[in-house]
Amino acid sequence: MEDEGHLIQERKRKLHELKEKGINPYAARYPKTHYAIDLLKKHDKLKKEAKTKDDVKIAGRLISLRRMGKVTFAHLMDGTGKIQLYLREDLVGKEQYDLLKKLDVGDIIGAEGTIFRTKMGELTVEVKTYQLLTKSLLPFPEKFHGLQDQELRYRQRYLDLIMNPEVKDVFDKRSKILQAIREFMDKQGFTEVETPILQPNYGGASARPFESHLNVLKMKVYMRISDELFLKRLIVGGYEKVYEFSKDFRNEGVDKLHNPEFLQVETMWAYADYKDNMKFCEEYVSFIAKKVLGTTKITYQGKTIDLKAPWKKIRLYDLLKEKLGIDFEKIKTKEEAEKIAQKLGVKTERCYTKGHVIAEIFEELIQPTLIQPTIVYDYPADLFGLAKKDPNNPEIAQAFEPIVNGWELGLSYCEQNDPEVLKAYWKKEEELGRCGDEEAQRTDDDFLNALSYGMPPVSGLGIGIDRLAMLLTDSVSIRDVIFFPFMKHEN
Repeated sequence: MEDEGHLIQERKRKLHELKEKGINPYAARYPKTHYAIDLLKKHDKLKKEAKTKDDVKIAGRLISLRRMGKVTFAHLMDGTGKIQLYLREDLVGKEQYDLLKKLDVGDIIGAEGTIFRTKMGELTVEVKTYQLLTKSLLPFPEKFHGLQDQELRYRQRYLDLIMNPEVKDVFDKRSKILQAIREFMDKQGFTEVETPILQPNYGGASARPFESHLNVLKMKVYMRISDELFLKRLIVGGYEKVYEFSKDFRNEGVDKLHNPEFLQVETMWAYADYKDNMKFCEEYVSFIAKKVLGTTKITYQGKTIDLKAPWKKIRLYDLLKEKLGIDFEKIKTKEEAEKIAQKLGVKTERCYTKGHVIAEIFEELIQPTLIQPTIVYDYPADLFGLAKKDPNNPEIAQAFEPIVNGWELGLSYCEQNDPEVLKAYWKKEEELGRCGDEEAQRTDDDFLNALSYGMPPVSGLGIGIDRLAMLLTDSVSIRDVIFFPFMKHEN
């Protein structure tokens, strides 16, 4: 391959020469009339060497350019696909034909002509005239044989999309997932809302926030870790069914299932409980799969998973007993739970309560084995302080997690609406924070004030859209389904 620096200089030289000829290499507009995919579909039955009189104007990026004397073949790729161009000197004129020498793979052009099919059977535009729309100054790696450097693909998604067009299919499906969610929510009578991303007090989950400073008011602010407390404020205000596409930010680990910035859809449903949400959740995910893929049976990394409702439902403690032979409901102290964890080879250094130890054992040893959709419910109460406790057993939170392919896809519980209970919980959390728990929650006095006006019974459900997109697109990493995942600075 030629030295890249030399190739860049050649392109810049061509740019200079174009400008000297009075040609604008960065046009403002082109009156495009057709897309590649539409032409390919419309003329699907056109026979070899047959011609049409259809006049078309297409525009896109040159991904190949092959000059053969007074004839040139090229391929143009637009947002829908690629199509071949055929340029002849006697048809476009000598001046325009000679100008082809100033074009490179990667340039963006507009071309007008008629449709025909070649002897080889490829649908082609016979170009009558063309216009350079944007000059590309950087050569593409590997001559469009595919960009393989995974880190470069994430850092320069624009290059990844150009060189690996199939990547666009993943993001098209992600877009369809969002459309399907809106359709489902509309059918269920939910209202889409928006709540603050920049907050004076973070809350709604146990996570370490990103901090910033609002100069004009001289105060510390946070990127939200959840929209939950604001959705509940709307329930206090009289809404009964709300949902939000919530961009949340958590200052925690980065791996194949975690990105510091992620998307979830949160709902709040007044007068419903977590058992209502179990049915809602399985129907919700089933609907999306059917809408996006046409089936509830998916293949993820060689495993067949059926998302069709109803899903298996099992209590957390029953699952632990079934898999490990241990009745954790009889465990009374954190120390007892830690001894069991040690025997099982599970580390518990970051566990501050008995419930967290039990959860760590479950997440480490059992959750990865739950491939088919499973709703695991009735968790230790100290895991979810914003949840109501089982009236018959204060050790249990009325909560569940939908688990698919060993991943938690979300969380739901009956929301605590007693301001005094919540105030006491947050007081304990503040103490944990002072002891070093960076994910401890903080007291939100305004939310307590809202609860004091009265919030009806309500259950919320949050579903992680990035993980759902991974499942429905057979993607290995969360970075594959986020256009621009967070990356460490190159320097």
